Amino acid sequence: MDILYREMVQEDVPYIKKLYEDSFPASEKKPFEWMMDSEERMLVVMADQKVCGLLFTLEDETGILIDYFAIDGRFRQNGVGSRVLGLYLEQAGKPVILEIEDPGSASNEQERKLRLRRKDFYLRGGLKLQDYRVDLFGVRMEMLATIDQFTYNAYVALLKNCLFEGVENHVSKV
Repeated sequence: MDILYREMVQEDVPYIKKLYEDSFPASEKKPFEWMMDSEERMLVVMADQKVCGLLFTLEDETGILIDYFAIDGRFRQNGVGSRVLGLYLEQAGKPVILEIEDPGSASNEQERKLRLRRKDFYLRGGLKLQDYRVDLFGVRMEMLATIDQFTYNAYVALLKNCLFEGVENHVSKV
């Protein structure tokens, strides 16, 4: 299976917007239209020339935040997610960090298991658990990065550089 990612184009928007809306809980989503007008780099994942996923990132001179990453359920279990993540991390050229919902704060066992599977996916992909967690807009997150220590201050600076003035008031170390 041929796997790649590329910049999103206008024809991709309806499919990618639906995948985004279906893949993430309301507590973690930004308005899609806002992201279209922001500094968000919106990439689509392709498998055998079919759009099958999204990879949205924020980037400054110090690093990259994988903001959203999702693969359409019809393409999971074929290694698409692992392969595109590996490809992206290999080509990133700078440290990459991401937030995942803290498995310890799940409201039920099914959700906790889903979060643990997600965490294991990223750990298998080469990311390393950071020594801090954050509360991001009221959602408790674990932090993973491609380097041993992507500091909390560097993470907050990346958010400030890429999102909006005052974002630091919505994130705290826990």
